[in-house]
Amino acid sequence: MEIKNFVKIYDEVLPWQGVSKLLKFTNFSVDKFEAAKVGGGKEARVNFKIRNTFNLDLNNCDNSLTNVHWYCLLFKLFETHIGKYINDLKVSIPIKSISSISILKYENKGFYTWHTDHFEDIPRTLSCILLLNNDYEGGNLCFRNPDGSGEWEVEVKPNRLIIWPSGFLYPHTVKPVTKGTRYSVVAWAL
Repeated sequence: MEIKNFVKIYDEVLPWQGVSKLLKFTNFSVDKFEAAKVGGGKEARVNFKIRNTFNLDLNNCDNSLTNVHWYCLLFKLFETHIGKYINDLKVSIPIKSISSISILKYENKGFYTWHTDHFEDIPRTLSCILLLNNDYEGGNLCFRNPDGSGEWEVEVKPNRLIIWPSGFLYPHTVKPVTKGTRYSVVAWAL
């Protein structure tokens, strides 16, 4: 089986009205986005040479009930589709929790260089990205083999969820946005 077979795509995972409302929430919360960090745990830091993007963390303990609403809805969405992922692959993957649900905003020239999502301080098992819009250019999510060969990209489609293993076998990147703003939601299963 090829590495590519462990990257699964699920389309139309939210009602379209929900995607529209989530995009409105991101635009309403524009002043709450912060520069996204690189690395895990205490070593995480902002480095615009590696990652030029902004994030809005969602959690269930926020003062904003709207933030809590989106966290709970997206938590359930990721939980459900991680279960589908495990069933589709017919494998046993021990998942204890879902962590760090964040909305990402890649503005013009925003990118994230090649990386994997598993860190010593944060041993992630599965990575999830929900694409929210397609009214931008560039910003493609691409994967490649660990040796740097076989690069391929995921077609941009709003309301598309991509799930894959977080470890060293799955280096990925977000190519620079050349026009517009790319919005997505990320989460990881531990």
